[in-house]
Amino acid sequence: MTEWAGVSKLSLMLETGGPGAEIYANGRNQIAVTVSVKPTDENGSTYYGDISWPNRVNLVDYVSGEKLNWQGREGWCFTDREDRYFHHLPGGGSRAAAETEPEPAAEPEAELADDGTQKFTFYISCWPGADRKSVSAWVETDTGKVYTTTAGSGSFEGKVALDPLVALTHRRSGVNWEYSRTATRYENDTKYVSTEAWNYYLSLDSTDNYFVTFSVSGYWSDPGYEGFFACDIKPDSHHKNLYGSYVWYQEPHGSSYDGDGGYGGLIVNFPDGNKWWDYARVYDRPYPEQYLCFTWVHATTGGDGWHIPNGPVNTWRVYFSPVITAWDRYGNTGKFSIDGSGVDSGIELADYS
Repeated sequence: MTEWAGVSKLSLMLETGGPGAEIYANGRNQIAVTVSVKPTDENGSTYYGDISWPNRVNLVDYVSGEKLNWQGREGWCFTDREDRYFHHLPGGGSRAAAETEPEPAAEPEAELADDGTQKFTFYISCWPGADRKSVSAWVETDTGKVYTTTAGSGSFEGKVALDPLVALTHRRSGVNWEYSRTATRYENDTKYVSTEAWNYYLSLDSTDNYFVTFSVSGYWSDPGYEGFFACDIKPDSHHKNLYGSYVWYQEPHGSSYDGDGGYGGLIVNFPDGNKWWDYARVYDRPYPEQYLCFTWVHATTGGDGWHIPNGPVNTWRVYFSPVITAWDRYGNTGKFSIDGSGVDSGIELADYS
Protein backbone atom coordinates (compact mmCIF):
# COMPACT_ATOMS: atom_id res chain seq x y z
CA MET A 1 0.00 0.00 0.00
CA THR A 2 1.41 3.37 -1.02
CA GLU A 3 1.75 6.28 1.36
CA TRP A 4 2.46 9.98 1.13
CA ALA A 5 6.23 10.29 1.17
CA GLY A 6 7.21 13.44 -0.75
CA VAL A 7 6.15 16.66 -2.49
CA SER A 8 6.79 17.73 -6.06
CA LYS A 9 4.97 21.09 -5.83
CA LEU A 10 4.18 23.34 -2.88
CA SER A 11 2.84 26.91 -2.90
CA LEU A 12 0.35 29.23 -1.28
CA MET A 13 -1.83 32.02 -2.63
CA LEU A 14 -4.12 34.71 -1.30
CA GLU A 15 -7.70 34.74 -2.52
CA THR A 16 -6.89 38.03 -4.30
CA GLY A 17 -4.11 36.40 -6.28
CA GLY A 18 -1.79 39.19 -5.16
CA PRO A 19 1.32 39.08 -2.98
CA GLY A 20 -0.28 40.74 0.05
CA ALA A 21 -3.38 42.20 1.64
CA GLU A 22 -4.67 44.24 4.56
CA ILE A 23 -6.84 42.86 7.34
CA TYR A 24 -8.52 44.46 10.35
CA ALA A 25 -6.91 43.44 13.65
CA ASN A 26 -10.13 42.62 15.47
CA GLY A 27 -10.02 38.81 15.61
CA ARG A 28 -12.98 38.46 13.26
CA ASN A 29 -12.01 39.80 9.82
CA GLN A 30 -10.79 36.93 7.64
CA ILE A 31 -8.73 36.52 4.50
CA ALA A 32 -8.49 33.21 2.66
CA VAL A 33 -5.15 31.57 1.85
CA THR A 34 -4.95 28.40 -0.22
CA VAL A 35 -2.06 25.94 0.14
CA SER A 36 -1.47 23.82 -2.97
CA VAL A 37 0.39 20.53 -2.54
CA LYS A 38 1.23 17.92 -5.17
CA PRO A 39 2.08 14.88 -3.06
CA THR A 40 4.14 11.89 -4.18
CA ASP A 41 4.46 8.34 -2.92
CA GLU A 42 7.60 6.44 -2.00
CA ASN A 43 8.27 5.77 -5.71
CA GLY A 44 7.96 9.45 -6.72
CA SER A 45 4.60 8.96 -8.41
CA THR A 46 1.66 11.27 -7.73
CA TYR A 47 -0.12 10.31 -4.54
CA TYR A 48 -3.91 10.56 -4.73
CA GLY A 49 -4.77 9.50 -1.20
CA ASP A 50 -6.31 11.73 1.47
CA ILE A 51 -4.10 14.16 3.36
CA SER A 52 -5.06 14.83 6.96
CA TRP A 53 -5.45 18.53 7.60
CA PRO A 54 -4.75 20.67 9.51
CA ASN A 55 -2.52 17.99 11.11
CA ARG A 56 -0.34 17.66 8.02
CA VAL A 57 -0.92 21.09 6.44
CA ASN A 58 -0.24 24.30 8.33
CA LEU A 59 0.52 28.00 7.99
CA VAL A 60 3.75 29.31 9.52
CA ASP A 61 5.83 32.46 9.82
CA TYR A 62 7.96 32.99 6.71
CA VAL A 63 11.11 33.83 8.69
CA SER A 64 10.90 31.82 11.91
CA GLY A 65 8.82 28.89 10.72
CA GLU A 66 6.65 29.23 13.82
CA LYS A 67 3.10 28.00 13.35
CA LEU A 68 0.29 30.54 13.43
CA ASN A 69 -2.19 30.09 16.29
CA TRP A 70 -4.74 27.46 15.37
CA GLN A 71 -8.17 28.89 16.14
CA GLY A 72 -6.48 31.18 18.67
CA ARG A 73 -7.41 34.49 20.26
CA GLU A 74 -4.17 36.44 20.11
CA GLY A 75 -1.63 37.42 17.49
CA TRP A 76 -2.05 35.81 14.06
CA CYS A 77 -4.51 32.92 13.87
CA PHE A 78 -5.93 30.58 11.27
CA THR A 79 -8.76 28.11 10.92
CA ASP A 80 -10.38 25.94 8.27
CA ARG A 81 -13.78 27.50 9.03
CA GLU A 82 -15.02 30.46 7.05
CA ASP A 83 -16.96 33.04 9.04
CA ARG A 84 -20.13 33.69 7.07
CA TYR A 85 -20.23 37.34 8.14
CA PHE A 86 -16.67 38.63 8.30
CA HIS A 87 -14.78 37.00 5.42
CA HIS A 88 -14.35 40.22 3.46
CA LEU A 89 -11.30 42.09 2.19
CA PRO A 90 -11.12 45.73 3.32
CA GLY A 91 -12.19 48.10 0.57
CA GLY A 92 -13.93 45.53 -1.62
CA GLY A 93 -17.53 44.71 -2.48
CA SER A 94 -20.70 46.77 -2.59
CA ARG A 95 -23.91 47.20 -0.65
CA ALA A 96 -25.79 44.99 -3.07
CA ALA A 97 -23.38 42.13 -2.40
CA ALA A 98 -25.03 41.47 0.97
CA GLU A 99 -28.65 41.86 -0.04
CA THR A 100 -29.44 38.39 1.29
CA GLU A 101 -28.53 36.57 4.46
CA PRO A 102 -25.16 34.78 4.04
CA GLU A 103 -25.34 31.02 3.81
CA PRO A 104 -23.82 28.92 6.62
CA ALA A 105 -20.28 27.86 5.73
CA ALA A 106 -19.92 24.37 4.30
CA GLU A 107 -17.82 21.70 5.98
CA PRO A 108 -14.17 22.24 5.01
CA GLU A 109 -12.74 19.85 2.45
CA ALA A 110 -9.71 19.71 0.20
CA GLU A 111 -9.96 20.34 -3.53
CA LEU A 112 -8.38 17.72 -5.79
CA ALA A 113 -7.13 18.85 -9.23
CA ASP A 114 -6.82 16.55 -12.23
CA ASP A 115 -3.04 16.43 -11.96
CA GLY A 116 -3.21 15.27 -8.33
CA THR A 117 -2.60 18.67 -6.73
CA GLN A 118 -4.55 19.03 -3.48
CA LYS A 119 -5.66 22.47 -2.36
CA PHE A 120 -6.41 23.41 1.24
CA THR A 121 -8.04 26.75 2.08
CA PHE A 122 -7.45 28.40 5.44
CA TYR A 123 -8.85 31.63 6.85
CA ILE A 124 -6.44 33.99 8.59
CA SER A 125 -7.38 36.57 11.21
CA CYS A 126 -5.41 38.72 13.63
CA TRP A 127 -5.99 40.37 16.98
CA PRO A 128 -5.15 43.87 18.24
CA GLY A 129 -1.44 44.46 18.67
CA ALA A 130 -0.36 42.09 15.89
CA ASP A 131 2.54 43.22 13.70
CA ARG A 132 2.95 42.80 9.96
CA LYS A 133 3.25 39.12 9.08
CA SER A 134 4.65 37.15 6.16
CA VAL A 135 3.06 33.71 6.00
CA SER A 136 4.32 30.48 4.42
CA ALA A 137 3.04 26.96 3.93
CA TRP A 138 4.19 23.91 5.92
CA VAL A 139 3.39 20.25 5.24
CA GLU A 140 4.49 16.98 6.81
CA THR A 141 4.23 13.70 4.90
CA ASP A 142 3.04 10.40 6.33
CA THR A 143 6.68 9.39 6.57
CA GLY A 144 7.47 12.42 8.73
CA LYS A 145 9.33 14.51 6.15
CA VAL A 146 8.64 18.27 6.36
CA TYR A 147 8.42 20.65 3.41
CA THR A 148 7.92 24.41 3.69
CA THR A 149 7.92 27.60 1.64
CA THR A 150 9.77 29.54 4.37
CA ALA A 151 12.85 31.68 3.76
CA GLY A 152 15.75 29.56 2.49
CA SER A 153 13.58 26.56 1.60
CA GLY A 154 14.82 26.47 -1.98
CA SER A 155 12.58 25.98 -4.98
CA PHE A 156 9.40 26.00 -2.90
CA GLU A 157 10.14 29.33 -1.20
CA GLY A 158 7.15 31.69 -1.14
CA LYS A 159 5.02 33.85 1.10
CA VAL A 160 2.05 36.17 1.37
CA ALA A 161 2.39 39.45 3.27
CA LEU A 162 -0.38 40.62 5.57
CA ASP A 163 -0.71 44.11 7.05
CA PRO A 164 -2.93 44.62 10.12
CA LEU A 165 -5.26 47.61 10.19
CA VAL A 166 -6.36 49.19 13.45
CA ALA A 167 -9.86 47.96 14.27
CA LEU A 168 -12.63 50.51 13.83
CA THR A 169 -15.09 51.51 16.54
CA HIS A 170 -18.28 52.89 15.04
CA ARG A 171 -19.84 55.85 16.85
CA ARG A 172 -23.18 57.62 16.69
CA SER A 173 -21.62 60.26 14.44
CA GLY A 174 -20.77 57.61 11.83
CA VAL A 175 -24.15 55.91 11.50
CA ASN A 176 -27.44 56.75 9.88
CA TRP A 177 -30.46 57.08 12.18
CA GLU A 178 -33.45 57.76 9.97
CA TYR A 179 -37.20 57.39 10.37
CA SER A 180 -40.31 57.37 8.23
CA ARG A 181 -44.01 56.68 8.59
CA THR A 182 -44.98 53.02 8.20
CA ALA A 183 -48.30 51.31 7.59
CA THR A 184 -50.13 49.02 9.99
CA ARG A 185 -52.60 46.34 9.01
CA TYR A 186 -55.56 47.86 10.86
CA GLU A 187 -54.71 51.54 10.62
CA ASN A 188 -57.89 52.23 8.67
CA ASP A 189 -60.05 50.55 11.29
CA THR A 190 -60.45 53.60 13.54
CA LYS A 191 -63.74 52.76 15.22
CA TYR A 192 -62.02 51.94 18.50
CA VAL A 193 -58.30 52.66 17.96
CA SER A 194 -56.34 55.20 15.91
CA THR A 195 -52.72 54.27 15.25
CA GLU A 196 -49.68 56.13 13.98
CA ALA A 197 -46.49 54.13 13.50
CA TRP A 198 -42.98 55.19 12.51
CA ASN A 199 -40.03 53.00 11.60
CA TYR A 200 -36.52 53.98 12.67
CA TYR A 201 -33.50 52.55 10.86
CA LEU A 202 -29.95 52.05 12.19
CA SER A 203 -27.37 51.61 9.41
CA LEU A 204 -23.72 52.40 8.77
CA ASP A 205 -23.01 55.69 7.03
CA SER A 206 -20.55 54.38 4.42
CA THR A 207 -20.45 53.81 0.68
CA ASP A 208 -18.31 50.64 0.82
CA ASN A 209 -19.07 49.17 4.23
CA TYR A 210 -22.24 48.14 6.04
CA PHE A 211 -23.49 46.32 9.11
CA VAL A 212 -24.07 42.60 8.71
CA THR A 213 -25.35 41.43 12.09
CA PHE A 214 -26.67 42.88 15.34
CA SER A 215 -27.12 41.89 18.97
CA VAL A 216 -29.70 43.57 21.20
CA SER A 217 -30.37 43.35 24.92
CA GLY A 218 -33.12 45.03 26.91
CA TYR A 219 -36.64 44.15 25.70
CA TRP A 220 -39.53 41.84 26.52
CA SER A 221 -39.29 38.37 25.03
CA ASP A 222 -42.74 37.11 26.09
CA PRO A 223 -44.66 35.53 23.21
CA GLY A 224 -46.61 38.23 21.43
CA TYR A 225 -44.41 40.98 22.86
CA GLU A 226 -40.99 40.10 21.42
CA GLY A 227 -38.94 43.26 20.96
CA PHE A 228 -41.34 45.52 22.90
CA PHE A 229 -39.12 47.66 25.13
CA ALA A 230 -41.02 50.75 26.26
CA CYS A 231 -44.64 51.64 27.04
CA ASP A 232 -46.17 54.82 28.41
CA ILE A 233 -49.94 55.06 28.84
CA LYS A 234 -50.71 58.63 29.83
CA PRO A 235 -53.06 59.22 32.79
CA ASP A 236 -55.02 62.01 31.10
CA SER A 237 -58.37 61.41 29.35
CA HIS A 238 -58.91 58.02 30.98
CA HIS A 239 -55.58 56.57 29.76
CA LYS A 240 -56.49 56.89 26.10
CA ASN A 241 -52.95 57.62 24.74
CA LEU A 242 -50.46 54.77 24.45
CA TYR A 243 -46.87 55.25 23.30
CA GLY A 244 -44.77 52.18 22.55
CA SER A 245 -41.32 51.32 21.15
CA TYR A 246 -40.18 48.08 19.53
CA VAL A 247 -36.90 46.65 18.24
CA TRP A 248 -37.10 43.95 15.57
CA TYR A 249 -34.01 41.98 16.55
CA GLN A 250 -34.58 38.53 15.07
CA GLU A 251 -32.26 37.48 12.23
CA PRO A 252 -32.37 37.09 9.31
CA HIS A 253 -34.36 40.31 9.25
CA GLY A 254 -36.02 39.81 5.89
CA SER A 255 -37.52 36.37 6.43
CA SER A 256 -38.15 36.76 10.17
CA TYR A 257 -40.59 39.63 9.63
CA ASP A 258 -42.19 38.80 6.29
CA GLY A 259 -45.59 38.48 7.94
CA ASP A 260 -48.85 38.42 6.01
CA GLY A 261 -48.49 40.99 3.26
CA GLY A 262 -45.32 42.32 4.83
CA TYR A 263 -46.94 43.18 8.18
CA GLY A 264 -44.50 41.24 10.34
CA GLY A 265 -44.22 43.34 13.50
CA LEU A 266 -46.86 42.64 16.16
CA ILE A 267 -47.62 45.90 17.99
CA VAL A 268 -50.12 47.26 20.54
CA ASN A 269 -51.01 43.74 21.63
CA PHE A 270 -53.69 44.56 24.22
CA PRO A 271 -56.27 41.77 23.92
CA ASP A 272 -57.39 41.87 27.57
CA GLY A 273 -59.98 44.57 28.08
CA ASN A 274 -59.31 46.30 24.74
CA LYS A 275 -59.52 43.32 22.37
CA TRP A 276 -56.93 44.99 20.16
CA TRP A 277 -53.67 44.18 18.42
CA ASP A 278 -52.09 45.34 15.19
CA TYR A 279 -49.16 44.61 12.87
CA ALA A 280 -46.64 47.09 11.50
CA ARG A 281 -44.83 46.81 8.20
CA VAL A 282 -41.15 46.55 9.16
CA TYR A 283 -37.88 46.08 7.26
CA ASP A 284 -39.50 47.94 4.42
CA ARG A 285 -36.26 49.28 2.88
CA PRO A 286 -33.80 47.50 0.57
CA TYR A 287 -31.05 45.30 2.04
CA PRO A 288 -32.80 44.44 5.34
CA GLU A 289 -29.78 42.53 6.68
CA GLN A 290 -27.73 45.74 6.63
CA TYR A 291 -29.83 47.71 9.10
CA LEU A 292 -31.75 47.27 12.35
CA CYS A 293 -35.37 48.35 12.33
CA PHE A 294 -37.35 49.84 15.24
CA THR A 295 -40.97 50.94 15.40
CA TRP A 296 -42.48 53.74 17.46
CA VAL A 297 -46.24 53.76 17.95
CA HIS A 298 -48.83 56.23 19.20
CA ALA A 299 -52.19 54.50 19.60
CA THR A 300 -55.30 56.25 20.89
CA THR A 301 -58.47 54.56 22.09
CA GLY A 302 -61.76 55.85 23.46
CA GLY A 303 -64.17 54.63 26.12
CA ASP A 304 -62.45 53.83 29.38
CA GLY A 305 -58.99 53.81 27.76
CA TRP A 306 -56.26 51.20 27.63
CA HIS A 307 -56.40 48.37 30.12
CA ILE A 308 -53.61 46.76 32.12
CA PRO A 309 -52.29 44.24 32.77
CA ASN A 310 -51.71 43.00 29.24
CA GLY A 311 -48.84 40.60 28.70
CA PRO A 312 -45.78 41.93 30.57
CA VAL A 313 -47.26 45.44 30.87
CA ASN A 314 -48.67 45.78 34.38
CA THR A 315 -47.97 49.45 35.12
CA TRP A 316 -48.89 52.56 33.15
CA ARG A 317 -45.28 53.45 32.43
CA VAL A 318 -42.57 50.81 32.07
CA TYR A 319 -39.49 50.54 29.89
CA PHE A 320 -36.12 48.99 29.14
CA SER A 321 -33.13 50.86 27.72
CA PRO A 322 -31.82 48.57 24.97
CA VAL A 323 -28.13 48.17 24.18
CA ILE A 324 -27.27 47.40 20.55
CA THR A 325 -24.00 45.96 19.27
CA ALA A 326 -23.55 46.19 15.49
CA TRP A 327 -20.83 44.42 13.51
CA ASP A 328 -19.73 45.61 10.07
CA ARG A 329 -18.70 43.28 7.25
CA TYR A 330 -15.09 43.28 8.50
CA GLY A 331 -15.95 42.46 12.11
CA ASN A 332 -15.54 45.99 13.47
CA THR A 333 -18.13 46.97 16.06
CA GLY A 334 -20.26 49.84 17.27
CA LYS A 335 -22.21 49.89 20.53
CA PHE A 336 -25.27 52.05 20.98
CA SER A 337 -28.09 52.58 23.45
CA ILE A 338 -31.64 53.88 23.57
CA ASP A 339 -33.17 55.56 26.60
CA GLY A 340 -36.56 53.89 26.87
CA SER A 341 -37.81 56.60 29.24
CA GLY A 342 -38.27 58.92 26.26
CA VAL A 343 -40.88 56.69 24.63
CA ASP A 344 -43.54 59.39 24.51
CA SER A 345 -41.44 61.52 22.13
CA GLY A 346 -39.94 58.93 19.76
CA ILE A 347 -36.77 56.82 19.76
CA GLU A 348 -33.36 58.43 20.21
CA LEU A 349 -30.06 56.64 19.56
CA ALA A 350 -26.87 57.40 21.48
CA ASP A 351 -23.39 55.95 21.93
CA TYR A 352 -23.30 53.37 24.69
CA SER A 353 -21.08 54.33 27.58
